[in-house]
Amino acid sequence: MSATEGIIEVNGGSSGPPPQADGPERDFVRSVKSMLARADYLLPLAAAERQFRDHYYGLNSAALLEDLFFDALGHFLRETDPTHRLSRPPTGQKGWDYAFDGLEISHKVGQNVSEIAALWDVTKADQLTWSFEEPIVYVLGRNNPAGGVRLSVDDGPHIALRAVSELGKLPLSRGTSVAIVNWPANGIGARLLDVVEVDPGESVPSRLPFDRIWNRVAEHIRAGLPANELDVLAAGTPASAAALRAVRRDRGGTEVQLNVDFRGGVYFFARELLQDLPVSKNNRALLISTATVRELLATAKLSGFFAPMPIWYWLYAMDRPPDMYSAQRAEYDALFSARSGTVDS
Repeated sequence: MSATEGIIEVNGGSSGPPPQADGPERDFVRSVKSMLARADYLLPLAAAERQFRDHYYGLNSAALLEDLFFDALGHFLRETDPTHRLSRPPTGQKGWDYAFDGLEISHKVGQNVSEIAALWDVTKADQLTWSFEEPIVYVLGRNNPAGGVRLSVDDGPHIALRAVSELGKLPLSRGTSVAIVNWPANGIGARLLDVVEVDPGESVPSRLPFDRIWNRVAEHIRAGLPANELDVLAAGTPASAAALRAVRRDRGGTEVQLNVDFRGGVYFFARELLQDLPVSKNNRALLISTATVRELLATAKLSGFFAPMPIWYWLYAMDRPPDMYSAQRAEYDALFSARSGTVDS
């Protein structure tokens, strides 16, 4: 099967899973893609990928990222298509994390492609396979491998790139070239839009201020393209930086090839793919192997059950996540707003 077989094309990207997907699965994937296509949903989620992971313990950050995804999708559905219903399970319910129009879904997050827990129960040590009762949403928080993005022109030599967020916000000890690219979800028709030079001692945000990249985002959206198909990548070596500048000089704005083993974003593993999977165990859980997870990711991508989630915006967001107390306090303060009602004298 080719990388694009079975994918419905709209504006150079994939609009949804193939027609044989059932109603709730098809509608869920389409809703997630539509949400991440909008900058006002994509960018806050992108910022949280680093904010939460940098400041909260692993399991806590995973739980918070899941809560944020649920809240964002719930808000998006209420705003754009309130006929859909997104709900949480009863307190203490195990096995699934939220339901979309009655379709129960398990939610998992990770920065690297690795084993995932099938069951947090070490008493089932004799279990050799596991079948999931619900599909899985798998949010991969970065490209894997991190420095494994490959750009080429007309099947020429590969230029090694990485997500610009991997460079961080501080001044760089070694300069680099940063590329703004249009990178469709299905990988077809990618374009190199701009290249910015970052000298030693300079930071990426200082050389590529938000206003400059937002002009590209706005142009992208005006053309009817999804916001999550615009990305910012950085050269990994001086040789790659020189090669990137040469491509910009000779072929800027024309089509290029962009590839990575596993692109950061939201993957949907259909329930039919999650039956009789081989498992191993550690001292806490039954585990689906990394090799099996890689196969599931590849299948989801080929089937159109994938939406990219670039996190370049983290470079312009606050380092720390929003103050949770302030959000809670705002609800309390609203009780005393002069516009909340009248006070009897």
